[in-house]
Amino acid sequence: MCHGDVVTATATTGTARYRVRSVLPGLAVVGAGLAVGIGTQVMQGVLSGSWSVLANSGVMWALAAFALGAVLPTTRWAMVGGAAHLVIASFAYYEAVEWFEGSSSDLSRSLIWALAGVIAGVVFGLAGHLCVRRSAWRGPSLALVGGVLVGEGMHLSRMVGDAALRTAGAAELMVAAVFGVAAFVAAARHSPSDARSRVVTTTAVALAASAWLTVGVSRLIGVALAAG
Repeated sequence: MCHGDVVTATATTGTARYRVRSVLPGLAVVGAGLAVGIGTQVMQGVLSGSWSVLANSGVMWALAAFALGAVLPTTRWAMVGGAAHLVIASFAYYEAVEWFEGSSSDLSRSLIWALAGVIAGVVFGLAGHLCVRRSAWRGPSLALVGGVLVGEGMHLSRMVGDAALRTAGAAELMVAAVFGVAAFVAAARHSPSDARSRVVTTTAVALAASAWLTVGVSRLIGVALAAG
């Protein structure tokens, strides 16, 4: 084999590897969307009582976007992929309901969750990516997760009015406490000394804002689904 053949073979191999790497994030997004949507329907049948609510909670879907964003290669992929996979999950869930239960749902329900998924997917996909790759943003990113757990935990345990859901809500609040502590520890540890107070304040604002928005969005989605 001459030198030119070696160069050509090396270039071809490099191109093939690049194509594989460029396709993998897209496959991860589609696979995650299908897994979340279909898995939600399956777990609702597996879990009993108030715990089945957790399988179909918006928080779990936000956590899925956070986890996906953490493994995607760029901030753009994390934001777009987080949104896209929750849109896929929204439609996959209602398709799974029809497959497993034989009951069809109005398209408006899929669209409502898909719209919420676009917003949550962008925010939590980016948060997951920054949490892993930008240590200075780890505290605020974890605070977003803690806040959404606080918001839904409060919504389930106090605002829905169903006593059976209080156990699930209390469980979310306990997990939220863990994320909250981790957020403030990360904010204090990974921020420069001259910016520490600012980062800790940002973390506190992120946690409070996330909790407040989650309560509001939960109510809004409930109203929209009831009207649909």
